[in-house]
Amino acid sequence: MKPPSRPLRLPPSSPDRPPVRPPDDEAAPSGESFDPPPKSQSHAALLDFLKARTTGLTLTLTVALALGLSLAPIPESWRPLPSLQRGPLGPKLVALAVPASFTGGRPAPPPEIEVVASDTPKQGAVPEEDPADDAGTEVVDAVPTPAVPTVPGIGLEELSAPSLARAVELEALRERMSAQHVDIEPNCRKARADGTCEEDGLAPFHRALTELRADTRRTPVRVVHLGDSLVASDYITDVVRDRLQERFGSGGKGFLFITRPASAGRWTRSGRGSDGWEIARLVDTKWPRDRVGWTGVAFTSAGGSQNTKYDVEGSRVAELFFLAQPSSGSVQLSVDGRPLQRIQTRGFSKTKSEAAFARVNLPEGAKTLTLTTSGKVELHGVTLETGTPGVIYDTVGLLGGMAEVYLRAQPAAFRAQLRQRKPAMVVLMVGGNEAFFFSRDRTTLEEVRAQMKELVSRVRANVPDAACLVMSPIDAGVRTMGGELVPRRGSKEVSDIFREEARLGGCAFWDAYTAMGGEGAALRWLEAGLMLEDLVHPRAKGSDLLGHLFDLALQRGFAKVHAPLVPVADAPGLRDADTALTKTFDRLRRRESGEALRVGIAQLGASHTASHYFTDAVRGVLTKRFGDAGRGFIAAGKSSPRLENARVARELVGDWTVEDAMEAPPGGLWGLTGIRAVGAPGAKLRIEFCKDCKDAKTLTGRLDLYALDAPDTKAPDIRVDGEAMPPDAPLPEPLSAPMVRIRSFPVTGASHEVEVVAPEGSGVTVLGAALEYDTPGVVLDALGLPGAMASTLRDMDASAVDAQLASRRPDLLVFWYGTNEAGKADLDAAAISNDYPALIARLRKATGNAECLLMGPTDRLAQDANGRWTEAPALAAVLDTLPRVARDAGCAYWSPRAAMGGERAMLRWQRARPVLGHADGVHLTPEGYERLAASFARDFLAAYELRKKTEPTARMEGN
Repeated sequence: MKPPSRPLRLPPSSPDRPPVRPPDDEAAPSGESFDPPPKSQSHAALLDFLKARTTGLTLTLTVALALGLSLAPIPESWRPLPSLQRGPLGPKLVALAVPASFTGGRPAPPPEIEVVASDTPKQGAVPEEDPADDAGTEVVDAVPTPAVPTVPGIGLEELSAPSLARAVELEALRERMSAQHVDIEPNCRKARADGTCEEDGLAPFHRALTELRADTRRTPVRVVHLGDSLVASDYITDVVRDRLQERFGSGGKGFLFITRPASAGRWTRSGRGSDGWEIARLVDTKWPRDRVGWTGVAFTSAGGSQNTKYDVEGSRVAELFFLAQPSSGSVQLSVDGRPLQRIQTRGFSKTKSEAAFARVNLPEGAKTLTLTTSGKVELHGVTLETGTPGVIYDTVGLLGGMAEVYLRAQPAAFRAQLRQRKPAMVVLMVGGNEAFFFSRDRTTLEEVRAQMKELVSRVRANVPDAACLVMSPIDAGVRTMGGELVPRRGSKEVSDIFREEARLGGCAFWDAYTAMGGEGAALRWLEAGLMLEDLVHPRAKGSDLLGHLFDLALQRGFAKVHAPLVPVADAPGLRDADTALTKTFDRLRRRESGEALRVGIAQLGASHTASHYFTDAVRGVLTKRFGDAGRGFIAAGKSSPRLENARVARELVGDWTVEDAMEAPPGGLWGLTGIRAVGAPGAKLRIEFCKDCKDAKTLTGRLDLYALDAPDTKAPDIRVDGEAMPPDAPLPEPLSAPMVRIRSFPVTGASHEVEVVAPEGSGVTVLGAALEYDTPGVVLDALGLPGAMASTLRDMDASAVDAQLASRRPDLLVFWYGTNEAGKADLDAAAISNDYPALIARLRKATGNAECLLMGPTDRLAQDANGRWTEAPALAAVLDTLPRVARDAGCAYWSPRAAMGGERAMLRWQRARPVLGHADGVHLTPEGYERLAASFARDFLAAYELRKKTEPTARMEGN
């Protein structure tokens, strides 16, 4: 018996070709709607009935035939189901016997296979939490990712450090999957009389973003993104939303459903509703024809009381979308359990229902918003906004969504809802279900074209001032009856139609099909663990990659039309660490491998350093990994809450004057921070380290006191841990001028306190104190003076600074100046280029050639008389100068501004929740400093890890 010469062709009603119309509560495989394109309704019900009847009989016969052939003693290659005799028979029989429409569009899996939850048991795979991302199921080989982007110009330039780190990982994944960066085709939305393009399809969106960036816009930039199940999961759009809001500021969460439109899925784009809501969707067989617009879902309380709750932290404005209808009930809005406002949903017309809206202000600090209905009420959703400029990215994903489905929306409601949002751009992301129906001969390309043409026309007519963008469907695959995986036909054809209709309709177009990798990409993604078994929906990680590609396409498009406000390259990441920090990284590596080494880091700077928030966070990361060798240096001064996180306390009792080098002429003896505390007779100073730490009796170390000795003054009374220290031995020669004295006292335990009392008849000048333990690890000194510039440190007495800094034994000097220089309208950049390297060279020499790292300014803005934020006057000059200073001095360089997100990052950090940027446009909040510190630590340790991997090779080459 010869084997068949070609694959067995399936009968029209096989499990691979589901029934034309399942029961009303079912939908197509993986969210693809079974509703066919509109046809004559006069005989549709009869056809559906006959097809459903014949489907059951045909399916039974097909199953029997397939089972018989598969179990018969014939060659394996002839079997319709070659693997049926391998493995447990029961689950395979179930997978064969149960129609695909009852299992979400794929064969029923064996019990041991994990099934990703879907939005509804019959409506497709929209994962609630994708286990593949956490379970390590991706089978592609893990490769190291670079610390900084290696491909310029792809759109990564304005991402903050945390987003950049994730983006670089996705870039590595993109390369492994052969996905592509595809530019948006802008097309033309407005042509001149001569046929040339006056305005492209994205122009309104780009104008709005430019206004946000220039701080001339006082209203949000809203995007309305309509789509199918790929949007319903919010795994693609959440990447785009997060990044746009990071670059341009967040205007809030945007549109949210009343509750999840299906029984499963993520709660991220909805409230948490009580049981009992009646839900009607445009994708249903009996959709709400004359009630709902593009929001696509109607939530009805049929007379009883229903409720839903939203997390509104950071929101100041809420707007209810509802249906105003005769004899309708009301909705009580409550904030944090307290009544806020009652909204009556009765319409003015006694016969007509229409889309309506109610806007309310939320009190500052509100955490939850609860909606409770009374009587019969139909709600469509709620929008939440911050009330400040920024990007708002609305998403509405309908399982089984198509252009035809959105055309089912009541035209007046569609128009009213869309205009109410005042979008700067509308994104249409359908096509997957159109391709599915075309691949099964259930629609034609002409019908697909007509439906997309009409949807584009409706959007353009309803919001003519908004940009619009059409996305192609992504690649998909199918399983043949023999188990073979093949690309699904239709995706490329539908993509080509969408491209043409976008061009004709004046909308931009993004080719997601090509970006994903073209035909066969779905099969590669499945093998790599990026695709669900349905071969239609990406897993969360695959969706993140698609969102990454779309976001970067948007960013590249904006970069082409937007002139940078600071025309200076400001690259992220730690630069030149591979050559400038070799000894520091070597000591850290040896410490990590077990050697009893101390690694000293001294950070000198201005208020960013003096606040301690940044250095405390960095210290915490480094000491956790490499060991804690002590708190290091603390300047003398008043009590400060900024020291509490590090368990340090200061106190001044009596008559003290705290002086700083900013207010004094050049020269003079100053502590390492540019501070000195001058006490009158009897005045007392106290500095406590490791306050309330657990006692460690075996822990030894030393406590150093930094003070000035002056001619004709008595030695101060010093107590360490309550015990009086013996008087100092007299100097060999009487002092002729003040000098710095460093007194060192051995200590035992973790917590220690030094107390200094000015003797009677004589004053005392204290510079600071330091605590270190005799344990291996990192010591990080924070040596900052608010308002200081590099020139401030240069002008302090060199011998005093050099001697104190040498006593701290730093292996690495970190210089964080530049933010104050950026605020000087008369800044002499040439002087910085000359004087700063000389200062660095001097301090490196004083500390035994310690290595160095320069940090640039944070983003700094200034507010004009009209309240508009503009760049600090010398920001561009500083950003241009400091990297060259670092390079010339042999130092590494790191840009805090780039880590914040680059251009206008301060404005976004001011508007973030929690607030990250201070209202003065210069400083950060504690949360902001901690976030920036996390970015620095991440880049520093990434460079360290890279050095560890290349060090053996480097050593071999050196030999």
